[in-house]
Amino acid sequence: MTGMRIGIVTDCYPPHMGGIETQTYNLAQRLKAAGHSPEVITATRDGSFVGRRIEDQIPVHRLGMPTIGFTPMNPFAAPLFRAIFPRFDLLHVHVGVLSPFAHLALQVAAQGNIPTLATFHCELSTWAPIMRASGFFDRWAEAGVLFSGVSSLMNSQINQVLQPRNRRNWPIIPNGVDTNFWAPNESAAQIDGKAPQEKNSGGMPAESSNLGGASSFEAVSAIRLMPRKRPLALIKFTETINDLLGERGNFSLKVFGEGALRPLLRRQPAVTAGQVSLPGREDAAGLLKTYRQADLFITLCLHESFGIAAAEARASGLPVIVRSQSPITDFINDGMTGITAGSDQELAEKTAAALLDGSIRKMQKNCQQQPCPVSWERCLAATFAAYRETQSRSAR
Repeated sequence: MTGMRIGIVTDCYPPHMGGIETQTYNLAQRLKAAGHSPEVITATRDGSFVGRRIEDQIPVHRLGMPTIGFTPMNPFAAPLFRAIFPRFDLLHVHVGVLSPFAHLALQVAAQGNIPTLATFHCELSTWAPIMRASGFFDRWAEAGVLFSGVSSLMNSQINQVLQPRNRRNWPIIPNGVDTNFWAPNESAAQIDGKAPQEKNSGGMPAESSNLGGASSFEAVSAIRLMPRKRPLALIKFTETINDLLGERGNFSLKVFGEGALRPLLRRQPAVTAGQVSLPGREDAAGLLKTYRQADLFITLCLHESFGIAAAEARASGLPVIVRSQSPITDFINDGMTGITAGSDQELAEKTAAALLDGSIRKMQKNCQQQPCPVSWERCLAATFAAYRETQSRSAR
């Protein structure tokens, strides 16, 4: 694909930090490295600056208004869009349900017949009946905008917000993960100058594998401590695992992250007893260090569009324990690179069995030896395929 001028439109962008912010920043960098000319158009302000400037070699148009709480928005940006958009060969708009800046950009792009790809990053099912009845997204699909989602779950949810006449198999553009950074590497386990610990057949460091005849297992999770991420369910899951293991094993969980539920979580018996620890927020290097000493990664969230933390854990060589309703199953094979089940109880039973019979160690080896199915290479390949389809759809 020859070099194109690509406008990346997003409500959220650094210095705000989050999933969409990280993805759009890295996408711009990767597109530039591939020979394209990306520019970012965002409602996120950086201090008091408004306008266009070069940031990390990428032109960034910051068009946000001063708002309470620094909410990224500008309902009056349409004239600015009309002035900026014609310079691009293609627009790539990153959308959530509550993305007024991106929604306005889609409206202007559709009116101007600009080839436009919209990637949905957030769950849509809650709002689907309202959106479908209003025709909110139908008008953009009928104007030639190509929709895409970050997972197979999002693909089906896009169709839920559309009238039947506009439903189709939309492209999937998975989030990118820097697999070079996260890749399992035994020599890299010497982060603190320590040699990597030898693992036993159960997957644990040999020196801690026997405490009075019981194996010790360490799990990790990285989530926001908010209700929709189900941190209380994670604590209950840990208690259930220990009940199932009995005297045959000890199971502990570290939950990285911050959020409104932290005070409540700290009072839970499993936390005060030390079965579950809450270290707080950690950067990527700190998470990687922990992942290389852990046995598995767990998330019980049922309402997410992709699962970037789980993807990073999988890329680091950890089996991922997840509910079967999650889009994380796009890159996890049950019994091979992780464990899936339809309920928390069934998932705990399958996990305890895998810990006791040693199959979790086989999953670890699979995760370390098999290529990670989430990577920036895969993301860019899917992105470029969607760009070609967007241009072809616009031409028709």
